[in-house]
Amino acid sequence: MALSVSNITVQRGRKTVLRNISLSIAPGEVVAITGVNGCGKSTLLGALSSELPLSSGHLSLDGVDLSEWSLKDLARRRAVLRQDSQLTFPFNVLDVVLMGRSAHHQGLESAQDIEIAQQALDRVNLGTFSGRKYTRLSGGERQRVHLARVLAQLWQDDIEPGPSGGAPCYLLLDEPTASQDMAAQHRVLSCAREFADRGGGVACVLHDLNQAAQYADTVILLNDGTIASEGTPHEVLRPSILEPVYGVPIQLLGDSNLGFPIVMSLRS
Repeated sequence: MALSVSNITVQRGRKTVLRNISLSIAPGEVVAITGVNGCGKSTLLGALSSELPLSSGHLSLDGVDLSEWSLKDLARRRAVLRQDSQLTFPFNVLDVVLMGRSAHHQGLESAQDIEIAQQALDRVNLGTFSGRKYTRLSGGERQRVHLARVLAQLWQDDIEPGPSGGAPCYLLLDEPTASQDMAAQHRVLSCAREFADRGGGVACVLHDLNQAAQYADTVILLNDGTIASEGTPHEVLRPSILEPVYGVPIQLLGDSNLGFPIVMSLRS
């Protein structure tokens, strides 16, 4: 079981943004997608979410082409957190999170849906915000509200988000830490890590290589629309691999107690 793309190419106008990309997001795994600005990270996530059309290649869930999935079944198995939300109406925070439950009911939320939405807010440390107006929140708080929304979307019972009847769910996150303070960044990525540890699969676009080192099982380094390197953080986050992509000197700081590499960029 996996959410997979096989030999995909994505074009925007006359520009080829991704070329012959293949990868799988497996249950229990956090995959960090990294690389310089404009290398195709968000485009790859857009392809995985089927938001962007493929010029060639295939996208499948559990070996079945996504075109064969119903929208409702797919919404229960895969959720997407985008960089920006266009939501401008002054909904209460709880109502925004409840939008994620629409695939689980016929138009009227149950008491269980409301409880799940509240638990999702608790998970992102916004449990006391349920009655606040969404439009009065900071950018970082709004983004965590939407993280709670996508967690609620994949919440299959009143206990945890994650597998339903043995079928794993997949969470796609596009730069979820971009507008967060230090503590909130760790809370967001801990949610992703916990989701994977419960049997879900996560693909997360990250600019911070040290966050990728701490939370990801697999790092995919994109460069000019192709995969420059793929592997564990120790395999990918090495000066010989990173320097040609980022164009700056890289040094690794070792600490045997941490268990992951620390990446430092240096003045050139």
